[in-house]
Amino acid sequence: MKETVSITFWGVRGTLPVPGRNTVRYGGNTSCVSIKFPDDILFIFDAGTGIKELSNRIISEKRTITNATIFISHPHWDHINGLPFFAPLYMNENRFEICGPSNGGMSIRQLISGQMDGIYFPVNIKRFGTAVSFRDLGEEAFHIDTIKIRTILLNHPGRCLGYRMDHGGKSICYVTDNEIYPEYSRDYNEVYLNKLANFVSDTDVLITDCTYTAEEYMEKIGWGHSSVNQVAELADRAGVKNLYLFHHDPDQTDDDIDNKLKMAQAVLEQRGSSTICIAPREKEVFHI
Repeated sequence: MKETVSITFWGVRGTLPVPGRNTVRYGGNTSCVSIKFPDDILFIFDAGTGIKELSNRIISEKRTITNATIFISHPHWDHINGLPFFAPLYMNENRFEICGPSNGGMSIRQLISGQMDGIYFPVNIKRFGTAVSFRDLGEEAFHIDTIKIRTILLNHPGRCLGYRMDHGGKSICYVTDNEIYPEYSRDYNEVYLNKLANFVSDTDVLITDCTYTAEEYMEKIGWGHSSVNQVAELADRAGVKNLYLFHHDPDQTDDDIDNKLKMAQAVLEQRGSSTICIAPREKEVFHI
């Protein structure tokens, strides 16, 4: 029997957390996804407020983490402000590497340290365990154990990376935050779109930014996020098997996300696509 890879969503929102009765079903935490590979290899993508839920789970299970990597897409608040609350980082017996792109002339270590310098947070980075290390990433390819990882620079203010993992004939892509300009836009870039489509081509799972509806996007062109229609078209074009809608606008309710899911499914049906589209909920687990 083939070994499975499990994907857990700890936060699916973008920009800022939105607790309340209108976000109960999908959850109100910001970006965090964990992926567990065989041999207890753990990857964590982004450290928004959702990472606190993952922290609670690890602590409750009294687990020692010996082989884990935290990949930061970019250092905007909704992708890093949960990291200081991730309790496993403060335990010397755990081993973590924190990877991500440098920005504004600062390394990923400096960026993480900056939000914990005593002005914004009372506990500084020196309190992290001795086995926490940092690594700056650009567009590149490398391996962690038997997992091949590739990165791509995304269309978002600052330096933002998308990630692709290939392991045992399976692949997962994490691509947020990213703006796909439609053809009517003066910023439409076919070269970039082809590059992105090749990056996610034939992947088993594409987790990607779908912040706006097509109508909302018209008012927010250039903000660095995509419409749900555009990502559905990309997924079909690239032969993606499963499209997971992610990074929802904070003003969108659970019902709005339901509607975005229907919009994406309608686009895929119209195109005769075989891509399956899902809107994951907080703490939902998928296996591939």
